[in-house]
Order: sequence, then C-alpha cells, then structure tokens
Amino acid sequence: MHTNLRNQISGMLFAAPWIIGFLLFTLTPLAVSLGMSFTNYSLLSANPRFVGLDNYVRLTTDPLIAHSLKITFLYAIISIPLQLLSALLLAMLINRPLVGMRLFRTALYMPTIIPIVSSTLLWQQMLDVDFGLINYLISRLGLAPVTWLNQTPSIIASITLIDLWRIGRTMMINLAGLISIPTQYYESAQIDGAGAFSRFIHITLPLLTPTIFLNLITGLIGAFKSFATVNVLTGGGPDNRSLFYMLYLYRNAFERYRLGYASAMSLLLFVIVAVLTVVVFRSSRRWVYYEGEN
Repeated sequence: MHTNLRNQISGMLFAAPWIIGFLLFTLTPLAVSLGMSFTNYSLLSANPRFVGLDNYVRLTTDPLIAHSLKITFLYAIISIPLQLLSALLLAMLINRPLVGMRLFRTALYMPTIIPIVSSTLLWQQMLDVDFGLINYLISRLGLAPVTWLNQTPSIIASITLIDLWRIGRTMMINLAGLISIPTQYYESAQIDGAGAFSRFIHITLPLLTPTIFLNLITGLIGAFKSFATVNVLTGGGPDNRSLFYMLYLYRNAFERYRLGYASAMSLLLFVIVAVLTVVVFRSSRRWVYYEGEN
C-alpha cells in the first residue's frame, strides 16, 4: 500500500507541470472567454458591462460571420484532402532505401522550421502578378498571368499551395506510420503473388489509417485556426475576399477592441470545431483499423 501511494504521488508530480499548464493556459482562459462573451467589454473601458445574449444574437445578424465561415469552410474542404494525400505520397516516396534519401527527407522537412511570416512574405513576392516568379513561369508557357491575390478562389489556392510547401511535419508522421508496419505482411503478400497496388490497398492503407486519422484531426483544427498566413499574405483583402474567420475574430478583438463580441466568436468556433471533431471520431469506427482488432 505504501508503495502504491508513493507511485501515485510520483505520477502526480510528473504530471503536475502539464496539469498546471492546462489549468492556467487552457481552462482558465476558456472560462474567462465564456464569461466575457456575455459582456460588452473593450480594452479601452475600465469595466465590462453585462449584456446577456446580445453578442450571440449579433452573431446571427453579422453578415461577415457567415462570409468568413464560408471562406474558412471552403479552404478546409480544399486544403485538408490535398495535404493528406500529398503527405502520404511523399512519405511513401521517401520510405525507400536509396542513396541520399536522408538528405532528401531533410530538404522536404526544412520548410516547416522556417518562420511562417518570413516564408509567407517570400511567397507573396513569388505570387506577385507583375514581377512574381510563378507568373513568370506561367508566361513562359504562353499563358496569361494570374492575379493570385485578388479573388477568393485564387487566394485559397495560393494559401493551399503554401500549406503544401510546409507539409513536412505531416509527411514525417506518415513516414513513422509506414515504418511501423511489420515487413512480414508484405513478404507474405508477395509470396501469395500480390502486386504493389494490391499491397498498398490491403496492407499499407488499412494499417496506416490511425496515422491518417491523427493527421485529419490536426489538419481540421489547423484549418479553422488558420490566421498567420492569410494575415501576412492579404490581410483579409481585397474587400474581405480572403477574410478567414480567425482573422475576423482578431480584428474584432484587437483592432476594434470588442472583446466581448470576439469572445462569443471564439465560443462559436469552439463549438464548430468540436462538432466536426466528434463527427470525425464517430466516422472513424468505420474506416480506422487498429492492429489486433477483429
């Protein structure tokens, strides 16, 4: 009994930094944000004024809420599948015992360690309609230059392109999943005459579904939290054509000082992401396979 108590205390001490961090930096801000969402509070005012559900009612009448959510959903629908597919293909490409493969892996991972602001400014220059490298390459093919940062579809395409350039982290997670698949499965399949495509469909893909599931959840949350890239690239313009939800939330909180309304917006975003996450978790019962299950 004494030993069990000592082990429990040791476990709590090891977990204490995470527990304290969660209470101070996650749970407390969430509770404060919930309370502020029922107030009319500005950084310029001394005290918050209780307004009940006014901020939540305003969410239903603010046209930019629906507009920014539409853009964010469109971005998520386009970006997440492309990132998952590209990261999987790259992981399979670098999971080969070839000479120089470590250098190749490092080169593909390098963009993820470059600060977002710096890399986005670089891409902003490359996407320039008159002097950008990408339009120069397009013109060499005899095509008209594209105004990448002028319309919502092309802006989303531009941000998705930048995201694909930074998929090294997702790629490495997929690579870890591929390496963890026992080689005897492939050896048995080859003995039975299974080809490369058949081995991928019946062995690699099913055993990699937990990894894909993890990347899907993190990609979903990341898509709805997308802020830095679009803020540096377009600032939400022109004419709010790239106004992502997080950018609109930031404007209300730190440019217009409507902290109460911004808190209500953050709670709405929390509910949306939570609902989508639950839907993905529920659906995972049908397509995620864990080794050892029937």
